[in-house]
Amino acid sequence: MARVVSLFLPTWPTDRVRRKAGDAAPPAEAPLVLIGRDKNRRVVLAADAAALAAGLRPGLPVTKAQVLVPGLSIQDADPQADAEGLERLAVWMLRFAPIVTPDPPDGIVIDTTGADHLHGGESAMLEGMVGRLAMSGIVARAAIADSCPTMAWRQSGMPIS
Repeated sequence: MARVVSLFLPTWPTDRVRRKAGDAAPPAEAPLVLIGRDKNRRVVLAADAAALAAGLRPGLPVTKAQVLVPGLSIQDADPQADAEGLERLAVWMLRFAPIVTPDPPDGIVIDTTGADHLHGGESAMLEGMVGRLAMSGIVARAAIADSCPTMAWRQSGMPIS
């Protein structure tokens, strides 16, 4: 039975922006939001951990976010760059297993069948994945489970041969 890791990157867009900015990035404790348009309104599209802790959430109007958190760091969202960065990160994750695919907008799926022993077992492999991402400034959560191809076909509505 196949074993599949699901990596969830809850703050991927803001992590990507901070990594790209390098030393010019706002400090980690400074709330950062990425904004965009929802019809004619400017809204928060992504928030980092500090912004979430301050009560800011995606969908919140930017003007309200600025009132709630004085000195808020605001940057324009770039969904295309987020998707491209997720693709590059998926390629980087090939160090853990040979089958990796991005799961936009904020995830990566890795088929680790038969690869866990190369990393000291499943627990050590998951800890290694999350730890290496953390050292790179990317917040991640990971889970591993069996995958049943028959169930995937059933859920997609495709006929099973």
